[in-house]
Parts: sequence; structure tokens; C-alpha cells
Amino acid sequence: MSFYIGVDCGTQGTKVIIYDAEKKRIVAVGNSGHKLISDNSGLREQDPRWWIDALDAALRQALASFSGDRHAIAAIGVSGQQHGLVVLDKDKNVLYNAKLWNDTETAADNDDLVEKAGGTDGVIQKIGTAIPVGYTASKLVWLKRCKPDIFSKIAYVINPKDYINYYLTGVICTDIGSASGLGYFDVLHKDWNREMIDAIDSSGVLLSALPPIVSDDKAVGSLLSDIAEKYGLSAACKVAVGSGDNMTAAVGTGIVKNGVGTINLGTSGVLSVYTDAVPSRYPSIIQIQNLISNSWIPTVCTMNATSTTTAIQNLFALDLKTFDAKLAASQPGADGIIMLPFFNGERMPPLPHAKGSITGLTIANITQENIIRAAAESVAFGLRWGYDLLKEKGIRLYQMAVVGGGSNSEPWRQIIADVFQVELVSPENKEAGSLGAVILAMSACGEGDIQSLCEAHVSFSDKKIIPKKENAARYEDVYNAYLAELKAHYTI
Repeated sequence: MSFYIGVDCGTQGTKVIIYDAEKKRIVAVGNSGHKLISDNSGLREQDPRWWIDALDAALRQALASFSGDRHAIAAIGVSGQQHGLVVLDKDKNVLYNAKLWNDTETAADNDDLVEKAGGTDGVIQKIGTAIPVGYTASKLVWLKRCKPDIFSKIAYVINPKDYINYYLTGVICTDIGSASGLGYFDVLHKDWNREMIDAIDSSGVLLSALPPIVSDDKAVGSLLSDIAEKYGLSAACKVAVGSGDNMTAAVGTGIVKNGVGTINLGTSGVLSVYTDAVPSRYPSIIQIQNLISNSWIPTVCTMNATSTTTAIQNLFALDLKTFDAKLAASQPGADGIIMLPFFNGERMPPLPHAKGSITGLTIANITQENIIRAAAESVAFGLRWGYDLLKEKGIRLYQMAVVGGGSNSEPWRQIIADVFQVELVSPENKEAGSLGAVILAMSACGEGDIQSLCEAHVSFSDKKIIPKKENAARYEDVYNAYLAELKAHYTI
């Protein structure tokens, strides 16, 4: 009997699951939160050592409720928030706080980098995808400009997931999925792009700090002896290379074939679809990232999803049950209220300095129910705009899995189904990222290829969300009104 550990290091916290591969079920869970450093400039940072503290707490919690043999845990897989900049010195010590995916303090640096690289078209020619503000590249430009003494000491540049793998194994490396969200990795040819690297830093510091790339079905190595002893695990326990959270969520929801996609309603909103066709001339707003060998996940990412609904929930001082009930009681279109939910700036469309707004308010329609509905609909509309762009490239979805904290809301799931006019399914395991990490760990142990493991271990609830025809028709008008409001205020 083999067990596997899946770790999901997100923005708000770290989750750990222990998975019984024979019985195909999660047998233990642990959670621990992260602090966040933020201000009105767009700064969003975390100390990487906080992730290790959270991992330690979550892993101990999971192991405390695990009744099996700890030495039967064969491997650990890690999923991590993408795009975060982790810089280490030659002794592998953290040099600076990690600037995160949602840090927009580097917006001007991103603009400068794109211009230096030949504009958006020039960037796409070099690496196969555009680079929004959230990518790692602009953070490096910012660090070099604002903290040159720290930049000069860089010996390793990695992502959050890679730092956790280093803590567990002492090995520094990355994978193609994580690398594809950096901004200087060619997603089509799956290799570092020297032109983009030199545009960021021509001194050679970045070039010499690039980590080796390990195949997504391989292990980084085994646990360090002191780590194995610390948690009572076998010294032979492997650590898979793992991947970024978009990739592991795709694997954890079985998005490894054409015609299916995933919507992740987390702090941000993410729509990922699978394709085995080499991406060509996609709109620059669509991020092209690598999944598994010879496949890609074109991705739409908004900066505001549950962060939007949580803000409204807190404004009205409602618990989740009451918030959900008020959402269910409201009607499609929120009686004419439209929200642009750009409370953290926005990536989709690229508006890092935008602010949130609510329009269409009247004495008659200004109710909690309508404002709550407008918040949930606005998240769906932002992602729908991305899907419309994907359809222009031939992507067609017959089914989407919905995951993340927002997926627990049945009325919100119905809104998504109606706006997209696509059938929604809910994975039995709500922790898509950690399950995806488990599947990568199983593959690294020779249990099978990733596609076959997804077929065997990803299951869905029998209850599907089917689009309601009357709502879908209504939402076409409301969605177009949302786009008109967006275009009235911004150039997109």
C-alpha cells in the first residue's frame, strides 16, 4: 500500500493532503495560513520562510491525523503559486521578500521591459506568449533598478514551489510549467530565451542564476535525512518536481484532453483549457503556459475573484451562508447594476492601476442582493471575455470543472454555467492543486503516465450544473452591457 503527500502553497495559505493511492481517497488534511505584506502602491510580498513555517504546521497537522505507516508514504508533490520571485545568494539564503503574482508595483518596469524587447509582438516572437505585469520578469527588472546591491548577490532565481522543494531535498531546479510563467522561457520550444534574459539583465547575473529544468514526471530527489527524521518519514521518500498551481489544478481536475477546461475561483479567477495544438498568434492577453509533454494550457487570469465577493461580504458583515442565500435570491442582471471588480488592479484586461466601480445604482435597485449578484457576475464576465478570445482560436469547451473557494457556492456555479453556456462539473476532491501534485508524485514513482493517472484518480460529482436557457439568453444582454461599461472607461 502506498500513500502520497500533496502540498499546495497558495497566496493565502498552505494545504497538505495525504492520499491513499489504493483506495483513491484523501485520508488526512492540514492547513496553515500565510501573512501578506501589501500597500496601496500595489506591493504584494511574502517572506519565503513563511511558506516553510506554514508547510511545517500543515504537514504536522495532517500527519497527526494519519493512522497509516508513515514509511509507506512514497513521495511528495508540491504545487505552488506561480510567478513569485525568490532570489537566493550563493549560500542559498533568501536575499529579499518574494514579490508575488499579484504585485503590481512593477507595472512601469514591465512596460519598460516589453518596449525594450520589441513591444508585445517582439516578446511573443521570442517566447511564444506575452508577459503581463504579474510575471516574474518585471520583478527582476524592479529588483535590479531599486535594489542593485541585492540584485548583484543573486546566485539562484526560482519560484515559490521550487523553494519548498529545495527545503525538502536540498536540490534547486524547476519544471517547464513553472518556467513558462517567468517571462524569459520559450513556451513553444521549451527552453530559456537568451534575448529576453539579456533584455532583463545583460550583466550575466540572471543567466548564471537559471535553475536546471526537470521533466514533470520526474523526481527532484529524496528527502534530506534531517527532514525525513523530523516528520518520521522514510529517507527513501521521493519529492517530485511538481509544478505551478495552474498546471497542478489542470492535472487535478483531469484537464489533459481537448474540449475540457477548468475555472478556478480563488483569490484570482483563472480559466485554463487544454490543447495539443501548437499555439500560434493567440491574443496577447491570453497567457500560453506549458502543461505536460507536447501540450499547452492557454490561460486567462483575472486579479479579482473571491477577493471581490469577500470584499462585498465583509462590507455587509455577512457570513458565507447568508451571503450565498442573498445571491441565490437575486435575479440575473442584478436589476441593472454593473460592477467592474478591479479592486486589486487588473490583468484581464491589463489595467494594473484600475480601481473597482459600481454603476447603474438607483433608489429602487440598491439592495444587498443586487450588489452581491453584480459582484459574482462581474467575475464571470471577466473570465467569459477571455473565453470569447479563446473561441476565436478554435477552442471549444463542452465541459468545465469549477474549483477554488468560490466553487462551494451553488448559485455562483449556476451563474458561471449560464454566462459560459457550458456544462459544469465539480471534482469530488475540492483540493485540485494538491491532488494534481499527488498525481505528479505518483508519476515520478513510476505509477503510470500523467494522463492515465488522471483517468484513474480524478472523479466528479454526479450532480452537474446545466446552463438554464432563459438565464443564458438574459446574460448575453447583461454581458454586452458589462463590456460596454468597460470600454466606456478603458481602452481594451
